[in-house]
Amino acid sequence: MVTVKWAAILVAVVTLALDALSNLLLATLTPHAVPEVVNLFALALAAVAAIFAFGLDLALRMQARFDLTIELMTRRFEELEARIGDRNSGFVEGYMLGRSPEMPVPEASVVPLVPRGSRRAHNGED
Repeated sequence: MVTVKWAAILVAVVTLALDALSNLLLATLTPHAVPEVVNLFALALAAVAAIFAFGLDLALRMQARFDLTIELMTRRFEELEARIGDRNSGFVEGYMLGRSPEMPVPEASVVPLVPRGSRRAHNGED
């Protein structure tokens, strides 16, 4: 994209320079003038090339900001994972040591839940 941006800038500069040179040469050396259509075409081409270059520059800047944001977020997530991963690794290691065949862990007793009584909505007639 950078090459296209600089190509657009080059087109705009060269177009305006050639148009100015042709106007200057024809005005000083001959009694004729450059047709208005040629001048308008040169101005339009230079304006389109300049707008195109400006748009590409904005796109490049936005891409650079997105890349920087993604890089910062990636670093932050890696940092958080390193801190949280250390805490979780101790939990997992303790759990795995407790589950090893050398150290049997007694099974926990399961306590059944007490069934709930049914609740009915009272509408005031009861």
